[in-house]
Amino acid sequence: MMRKYYAKSKLPDGSQPTVKEHLSAVAKLAKQYGEEFGRGEEAWVAGLFHDFGKYSEAFAGVLQGTRSNIDHAMCGAAFLNRVKSDKKIKRAKRTYRPIIEAINGHHAGLAAYDELEPFLIRNYYEGEDISPNGGKTAAMAGEGEYGKAAGCFQGDFPQFSWSKLQKYIASNDENVEIHNIETMLYTRMLFSCLVDADYSVSASDTDPQYLQKTERLQFEAGLWLEKLLAYQKELSGRSVADPSLNRMRNELFEQCGNMGDLKEGLFTLTAPTGTGKTLALLHFALRHCVRTGKRRIIVVLPFLTLAEQNTDTYAKIIPDILIDHSQSRLSDEAREYASRWSAPFIITTSVKFFESLFADRPTDCRKLHNIADSVILFDEAQSLPTEVTETTLEAVNELCRSYHCTMVFSSATQPNFAAIPAVRWKPTEIMPDHSRLYASLKRTHVEWRLEKRTPFEEIAEEMAKLPSVCVIVNLRRHARKLFCLLKERCQEEELFFITTDLCMAHRRIVVKEIARRLKGGLPCRVVATQCIEAGVDLDFDVMYRALAPLDAIIQAAGRCNRNGRLAEGGRVSVFEPEEEGCLYPGSSGSVSGNWYENAAVLVKRLCARQPLDIDSPAQMKAYYQELFLGQADKASLRRALSRRDFADTAREYELIANKGMKVIVPIPREISETENENYRTIWEEVQQNGITPSQMREWASLTVTVPMYQQEKLEYYMERLYFAGRRKGDEEKSEYYVLRRQYEEHYTKDMGLQLPDEIAGGSIW
Repeated sequence: MMRKYYAKSKLPDGSQPTVKEHLSAVAKLAKQYGEEFGRGEEAWVAGLFHDFGKYSEAFAGVLQGTRSNIDHAMCGAAFLNRVKSDKKIKRAKRTYRPIIEAINGHHAGLAAYDELEPFLIRNYYEGEDISPNGGKTAAMAGEGEYGKAAGCFQGDFPQFSWSKLQKYIASNDENVEIHNIETMLYTRMLFSCLVDADYSVSASDTDPQYLQKTERLQFEAGLWLEKLLAYQKELSGRSVADPSLNRMRNELFEQCGNMGDLKEGLFTLTAPTGTGKTLALLHFALRHCVRTGKRRIIVVLPFLTLAEQNTDTYAKIIPDILIDHSQSRLSDEAREYASRWSAPFIITTSVKFFESLFADRPTDCRKLHNIADSVILFDEAQSLPTEVTETTLEAVNELCRSYHCTMVFSSATQPNFAAIPAVRWKPTEIMPDHSRLYASLKRTHVEWRLEKRTPFEEIAEEMAKLPSVCVIVNLRRHARKLFCLLKERCQEEELFFITTDLCMAHRRIVVKEIARRLKGGLPCRVVATQCIEAGVDLDFDVMYRALAPLDAIIQAAGRCNRNGRLAEGGRVSVFEPEEEGCLYPGSSGSVSGNWYENAAVLVKRLCARQPLDIDSPAQMKAYYQELFLGQADKASLRRALSRRDFADTAREYELIANKGMKVIVPIPREISETENENYRTIWEEVQQNGITPSQMREWASLTVTVPMYQQEKLEYYMERLYFAGRRKGDEEKSEYYVLRRQYEEHYTKDMGLQLPDEIAGGSIW
């Protein structure tokens, strides 16, 4: 009688799943997921062999408590690698490579086949038991042990046939980086099917209703479309905006709906700020889902402020929205949805979405297969960092080409990505005659003050005389200086400061008060950084903007005379600050920083020839044409792709570089008593128990990010937090800090976190 091998320890009900039962269930579910993009058989094979290593005495010892540090994942990969090389199975190597990579990585993370192959060969043929996954011991080694396991597998699955396996064909592109973007994404998609199936089956062993609880499958696109049309009609009827603006909003809305009837593919939407792109994009998406049968809609936004604003809008139409970003406070149930993206309507951030496409860890990749056959709406497309643009756009091309996605890049300042030499970019524009919209909706006139630099004292004097005005500068230190100058000239209640020195919860409160004052016609003067440029629905009479990339200037102008109230138009004044040192974000060695400065300098150079028209898409296109000349992704990312290195690619692909350290801050009671109490609760909890990942997410709205160069300040004024339930060793430190009690006054009600320039012992700047 053949020995029975078990996949895990006994469950609470006394049952114990066998390897056969587990492999069967995972293979079946993985196949279901793989069929979403036409690779059901490959996903089935990955599921069937992922725990092949559990047909071993070593793993049986793990279950009995007599063995540890055993790697069973690599054994299925090693067995398939032997089959792959069998002359009787005439299949190309690449047929098996993605499956081998997915199986080997389903616990430890992805590694490329070329990196794994020497380990797999030595393990199978030479009996070497060293695993490539963290130096563990392989669950089996040598042809004898593999032969015994193969006999057990064949006994459990006598009907298995290799002939079903399809051949994976990648593109014929000769560019190795582009080719690897495609093949690596395919591996991640198979990996996603396997990991999600494995996790879900294991969870179902203890909770048979797990899948039903963690899948929101009801996608009522037709019903939601009817609600949207009714809401749009009502909104248009009660709008107090300029009639010509309302006409344009209605026209854009209808055009987006009509274009939604087209077949799946890649689209752009180019339209001015304030023309109702949020609802228009939803019209496109719902019409497209009704027409094509797409499974879900994913809204990708670059800023958390946008996520909040769009959620409020979409919630009027969509009854059940999954919000998945770093600051979403999710219930346990919603957290499961977020880990799988098994919901019909998702709002997430560009960091969460795009970095997942290049991830290597099981938890980060688990949701990827649920991106297939979706409509993806990416708003504020100009926010994509230039050092990862080529790589991102190729991945987007592949999502549309091989995974039945439709993706829309939306922006008022649509980047001319086709100008980047290595990029293949041929989207369909949803609003082909968008130039007419810009000409018809000109709401501001721009004053270019670039002949000489302007002191902040001069800007402060001018702003103090204006009742409705905002200034946006590039650096937090510039904002602090200008705010202090205005405090000498203005009443406290008329002056506001919005930078990332304020935590998100604090910024929300400030923005709400600014909106109230503007609506009531009360004096309102705002000093801000770029964090106010998108997703903040404010409408000033006058806007000052420190010299910046053209898209940033246009975004700032979108907060001026936004609703067309002023017959003479709003005034936008672009100036170059008369300040010492760097004028732009990013260190001297930063690719993104150099790009920001280069783009700003280009604006100045173009204006020296002829003042730019910010309402001209043709001039915007020409600006990008020159800016993108010679543009390429950062070298470290390109090297990782050329080596097909999953771990390095995940590390190098960053939408936000130099993320810094996070400080949980105490909002003063006069700003929000509730949030201040939340902070007190947090402080007590983390001091006693340490911090947990769920708390990091829950308390994210009370955090401020401090740059790494202020590390010495952090250690002096703040206390680093440790992970809950672990000893306080260096390796257990989290990236979170809290202000020490004696320094809580350094988080102020008007300017947020303001640490002194000096600590005991001298200056630390």
